[in-house]
Amino acid sequence: MMQWNRLVGTFRISLKSDKVWPNDKLNHKNYLLDLSVAFNSDYRRVIKSDSFRRLQDKTQVFPLERNDFVRTRLTHSLEVAMHTRDLLIGVISKLNKKGIKIDELNESFRLLETAALIHDIGNPPFGHFGEEAIRIWFSKKGELLPCWSSFTEQQKEDFLRFEGNAQTIRLLTKLHNDNGSSETGMNLTASTLDAVIKYTAGADQVDKKDLLMKKVGYFYSEEKVFKNIKFVTGTTGNRHPLVFLLEAADDIAYTFSDIEDAYNYGLYSYRKLKSFIDEKTGTNRFLVNDGSEAASIQDFLRETQKKVYQSASKIFVDHYDEIMSGTFHEEIINEECDEVKCFHALKEFSYEYIFQTKTILDQEVLGFNIINRLLDEFVPVVLKYDKEPMNKYEERLFNNFPRSAEELYKRETESCSEIDKDYYRLKMAVDFVCNMTDGYAKKLHDTLFN
Repeated sequence: MMQWNRLVGTFRISLKSDKVWPNDKLNHKNYLLDLSVAFNSDYRRVIKSDSFRRLQDKTQVFPLERNDFVRTRLTHSLEVAMHTRDLLIGVISKLNKKGIKIDELNESFRLLETAALIHDIGNPPFGHFGEEAIRIWFSKKGELLPCWSSFTEQQKEDFLRFEGNAQTIRLLTKLHNDNGSSETGMNLTASTLDAVIKYTAGADQVDKKDLLMKKVGYFYSEEKVFKNIKFVTGTTGNRHPLVFLLEAADDIAYTFSDIEDAYNYGLYSYRKLKSFIDEKTGTNRFLVNDGSEAASIQDFLRETQKKVYQSASKIFVDHYDEIMSGTFHEEIINEECDEVKCFHALKEFSYEYIFQTKTILDQEVLGFNIINRLLDEFVPVVLKYDKEPMNKYEERLFNNFPRSAEELYKRETESCSEIDKDYYRLKMAVDFVCNMTDGYAKKLHDTLFN
């Protein structure tokens, strides 16, 4: 069984310490205060960071959109943070009614808020299609690179199965450099870091049938730091229990906000949504029009969301023992009730009538072409770094990389083989693209190539 005095702790993995994990800290009267101080510190580090601010110009659904009412990654993350509080309140209340009182859980609000703020911080520009663009580029051109055949399967799959989730851990522990050095990343607590790790698989271990393994959880480059995080929190081979709440909050946030944004954008009508939901759920008690379509949709979304909160917190508590033992491998929004059926119907509606519209597909193609061209130009350049001379054009391109990228490369390749150095050279290019906002990626592309 996982233990809360390890799951929720103050230990920062970047600090060098020979001490054994202090299991007796619950006996110290200042222990809970120490937790509060540590998690408030994490929260401030995130809020003040460049990486967090970049989310204001990263796509949630609509790439390169300038209309104020459309969510960005920043506003999405703020909404996820709000939803985590509501879910955690529900879980604590239901656990208390069963006679289960957990001091650390009461101190986890700030931890979960911070995890929500950073859960998408490693995503590239142009939303999830940005991730797909990176995967497609390496699937088409990876084998043409001279170093590719010498990589291990895991190293290849890091690029072929590129994931923003794994890039988040890389950014938080290595790439972040607000103070001029990325040596310690953001130096967050292991508990906060573990609360954003949805998946436990390396890139060569992905298993679509297993919730914990269906996507890449960490890259080869962060395998050691990943294992350190999991060891400190006592979750090796398992999800941190708070991840279930974060994942549910994320699902709630994007499902309802995507429907709202798309209506404001004019991508569907009230009648289309109502008929779809009624057909999929077999009900006719949702979306009663009171004369204002927009108000009816808002009321419907708000009431459904409230019921989904209650359902998700109930499932978490009902399966609490399984979650704590690491044997629960399902999502917690899965109750067989009308509200959850409606929630899943909204997801289907989004895919069919929002994500597949020409407006979004055209914007995604634009984003894809920008990332594709940037990788076309920057990958050959980084593969020359620290190995062979660059011509004037290549030097000009490489000068766009921040100094911190070179510093990180030197730390990661100390005592490395030449093949591993090529892996980390490719990492430089992917890291550079991932750190870009939508606007910066387009501006750099247009400046260099148009």
